[in-house]
Amino acid sequence: MATYGLPQNKFLSFLRWFLLFALLAGIQVMLTCSACYSSLNAAWRNFLYSFSLFSMLWLGNGYLSNNLSILVPWTVNPWKRFIITLLLVLLYSALVVFLVNWFWFVLLPKQSFAVMASPKVRESMFMQMLITYIITMTIHAVAFLRGWRETAIQAERLQKEHALSKYEALKNQVNPHFLFNSLNALTSLVHPEPDLAVKFIKQLSEVYRYVLDSQHKEVVSLEEELNFTQRYAFLQQIRHGDGLQVSFPRDFPHGLHLPPLALQTLLENAIKHNRVLAQEPLRVTVRVADQTLLVENNVQPKPQHEPPSGLGLPNIKARYEMLTDRHLEILPTSTSFLVRLPLLTFQ
Repeated sequence: MATYGLPQNKFLSFLRWFLLFALLAGIQVMLTCSACYSSLNAAWRNFLYSFSLFSMLWLGNGYLSNNLSILVPWTVNPWKRFIITLLLVLLYSALVVFLVNWFWFVLLPKQSFAVMASPKVRESMFMQMLITYIITMTIHAVAFLRGWRETAIQAERLQKEHALSKYEALKNQVNPHFLFNSLNALTSLVHPEPDLAVKFIKQLSEVYRYVLDSQHKEVVSLEEELNFTQRYAFLQQIRHGDGLQVSFPRDFPHGLHLPPLALQTLLENAIKHNRVLAQEPLRVTVRVADQTLLVENNVQPKPQHEPPSGLGLPNIKARYEMLTDRHLEILPTSTSFLVRLPLLTFQ
């Protein structure tokens, strides 16, 4: 964004820009006014003339640039921004040049308006417009290149985050610990409860199928994610018994979507960071309200045997940032941990 370094902080910034405009005005007087060396009055008059011209052109065009960067960013519609910039800079600069020259050559000395048509004034105004236009458009061009570069960097960062999200989401499910624990639970079921073991195997295969099928999708339907997470919860409940209690909504609106494995990641995080015991059950409640999926669990933290990866919630946040302006909300208290996942609709 071209900011032109507009004053932001009161006195010091004002003084800095006052001195800059005074310096530029002084240089112009020394270079263009030979009579100013012998006449203090002429020097002072030309200094004020140049100072008013520099300050109004610089600050005014800076104000235009700053607001255009907000209303019509270069990276959104460069041609539209270029045309608007061209017209506004031309109109504003021409108006300022005309008014400043009219004030100093007509109004103040009480001269005829015909003075504005004199070759000297016309040539001066033309050069002022030309120099202003060159400087202003150069600054806008630099702003465009900077904005484009920042957008390219941001796009690359989001692409990396998206790739990381896919990898992390897959890793959270297909990892040796989860597979090892699942097989251990299955082993304990084979002889005493063969029917339950068969059901366990079916649910486990469905879990891995969903993970593999969804890893290349940006979003999945709420119904798909709920069905998948229920299967995942079933596997975890076989392992933890009465220590894990998970409730899912029975009725919910259709046509809603969310990033794949987002709900499962929250359930996994709850299990990972809390004690899951029959005498201290971990209770996880999933419900839908106002196009938002609410996932809440009671807090009973267990000692951390390994440092948290920090990729669970940040990974979900990163995926939401790529999909919508609505943000994931985390609302922790001393007794509960609530996460609000926005549910998305697509036309």
